[in-house]
Amino acid sequence: MGLVVRRTSTTVVDNSFLEALIELLKRTFHGQVTLITQNYRVVQVERRENFNPEELQEEFLGLNLDTFNARTVKDKVIQALKGLEFGQVVLLIKKGRLVQIERHLKERFSDLQGLGGDGI
Repeated sequence: MGLVVRRTSTTVVDNSFLEALIELLKRTFHGQVTLITQNYRVVQVERRENFNPEELQEEFLGLNLDTFNARTVKDKVIQALKGLEFGQVVLLIKKGRLVQIERHLKERFSDLQGLGGDGI
């Protein structure tokens, strides 16, 4: 069910994937969700949740599941994934709100000398 990004930088997204991503983001209070891409496809989704000791004593952190504008988040994710052959898109959540999107591009070079320790 991977998300496909064509080499033309046109993103083709499975809407059910985006809906599942929004639900995952809604269940994250402090932390991050990372989308990992290879060959223009999302191949892995990682979720990391952080907790304050004080928050653990509160009633399930008082999550507000309506803090995400789903259309805006979907559009931003699509834009971040556009043309990303190898890399990551990291969605940072603070207090139940999406506050930042990071895009990490990995470039692979097969014709460089010294890759295997040669010439170093």
